[in-house]
Amino acid sequence: MGIQSWLGLWFGLTLPAIILMYMFKRKYVDTTVPSGLLWERVLRNLEANRPWQRLQNRLLLWLQLLVAALLVFALMQPFMKVSGGGSAHMVIVADTSGSMSAQIGPDGSEETSTRLDLMKERIQDYVKEQGRRSDITLLSIGASPVTLTSRETDRSVIDQALDGLQPYYGPAAYRETLSLASALTREASDAEVVIFTDSYWKQDTVPIAFQVPVSVEKIQGEQPYNAAIEQFGISAKSDGGKAAYTGVAVLSTNASNASTVEVNLYGDEQLLTSRELKLEPQQKLTESFTGLPFAEVYRLELAQDDGYAADNESFAFGLAHGTSRVLLLTSGNLFLEKALQLSGAEVTRITTTESGVKNDDGDEASEQPDADSQAPPVPDGEFDLLVMDGSIPAEFKQGKWAELTAKTPLWTIGGEGTKVGSKGGRPVLSKHPITSYVSLSGVYFGTLIEQSPAWGEPVMKLGDQPIVFAGLEGGRPRLSYSFLLQDSDLPLSPEFPVMVSNTLAWMTSGKGSGLGRYVAGAQADIPIASDTTKAAWIPKSGLALESPSSTVEVARNEQGISSVQIVPEVPGLYAFEQQNEAGDKLNYWLAVTADPHEADWTVNQELPITQLFQARNPRRIKNRRMRKGQGRKRMGQVPSCHG
Repeated sequence: MGIQSWLGLWFGLTLPAIILMYMFKRKYVDTTVPSGLLWERVLRNLEANRPWQRLQNRLLLWLQLLVAALLVFALMQPFMKVSGGGSAHMVIVADTSGSMSAQIGPDGSEETSTRLDLMKERIQDYVKEQGRRSDITLLSIGASPVTLTSRETDRSVIDQALDGLQPYYGPAAYRETLSLASALTREASDAEVVIFTDSYWKQDTVPIAFQVPVSVEKIQGEQPYNAAIEQFGISAKSDGGKAAYTGVAVLSTNASNASTVEVNLYGDEQLLTSRELKLEPQQKLTESFTGLPFAEVYRLELAQDDGYAADNESFAFGLAHGTSRVLLLTSGNLFLEKALQLSGAEVTRITTTESGVKNDDGDEASEQPDADSQAPPVPDGEFDLLVMDGSIPAEFKQGKWAELTAKTPLWTIGGEGTKVGSKGGRPVLSKHPITSYVSLSGVYFGTLIEQSPAWGEPVMKLGDQPIVFAGLEGGRPRLSYSFLLQDSDLPLSPEFPVMVSNTLAWMTSGKGSGLGRYVAGAQADIPIASDTTKAAWIPKSGLALESPSSTVEVARNEQGISSVQIVPEVPGLYAFEQQNEAGDKLNYWLAVTADPHEADWTVNQELPITQLFQARNPRRIKNRRMRKGQGRKRMGQVPSCHG
């Protein structure tokens, strides 16, 4: 047996009040006097009144005390713990947001226990004690509401569903899950909703109405210590013709006192530097790492463990060679060459002529040609982009040049094909990296070349005429302009350098750089090679290697592997690996981070709930358990809630 409201004890003050009333009650006593009939009434009032008298056994007194005691007992809202005394239908909402992965303090059963572990135990106990005869519907909070069981009576199935709960680190669907719980119990004759959560929810001021009783089981324990890497990035600057890399990180802590953390910076899993930093409470620390060598993937980590592991690592990606190396084959195009150089590219120009080729000094190429063609030898080194401007002699399509073309991102401008006149029309641009910040408004296009490459789709049109194609061939980016720059005033447009910069960034993105940083569960646009037959998300570092839920199915569409993918739900470093029939593999790096809100434990939010119900069975007494550090909170009849 227990008590829900100890405030009812205040009404217990009526008991001594009743006793005092009887103690001060006037009582007249017979007194013998010689005379004084005229003074009889006065004497009675003055002498016969005895306020502090001994209580006598009066039935009315005991009846009044009994009624007052019963009123006090009723106001205290007593209850009885009865096994299986819950509702016929019990909807349990399990908060599996990222903050539930935080470790609990000393109140936990084990040092390594998390809020999620404690919640599983609490739900199992609750179902055994209060849901013995109830149908259990179990909901979890993820990217969207997840129904784990629906009106389930088999407790082994419920236990199995609880064992499979994993934290979701992306933006959690708090409101949507509560709305589903409300809909499942609407118009129910005997149902209730129980929410197990740490109460660290995003602010929501619009309440959700429930027509059944709702209670909240808080799963918190003591707040753990957390040091976080809030931001981390890498920038490259040219220093005397050589790229110099600098890393910048922003760190913070929730500690009330100053603390020291050790941070390690890795480049391609090789330790570059290690530092001890002092973090002040309520302040953010910005730390720079200069003089870093080039690395494809940089990883910054906090060396020591804390109460929340999702923000202890952060990743950034470097650009290969610091600057992109571009091989330009052209008969002469100063605008194009300067635009490439302004975009940070190192341009090697080979001037093509009707009789052959000239090097970038203007002299006729005198090197010994390849044995299997009459073209000059391919320049030494690796190139990130090959640009073919205009008609290219046939010898550049054979031998070593053909091999270079096959393994290098290729951008062709003009080229062979039937020439047609421009029909004019409004420019139509598809959503693509090369069309960012571009409108082509007012740009003139003259002669066009009819093209329809199998590897790409039109990303720019003039009316219904395609003018730019983009896609992948053999896993390498391909871009084709269906016009010569000389037949357009595009090079004179201020948008031309922007287009060249976008093109350079997109076509060299698969060369030593990643696809960027995404919040868990978000959508990512990934270049898919046309010959890809298989693809997979491969966890490489961070929590991704430790969690079984980091495995994600690759999204497909009617054409095969979809270019729009849902990134994994567990923070860490991933490689999106593509493979063709020949077994060739192509990887794109991608960093996944947790929703930063899940690490904010400064405000304990009230759930946005409004109850609009009248108890259909007022005699049914419900269990209200109270534990140290956790409690079950009964929502008011029509409270004013702020989420």
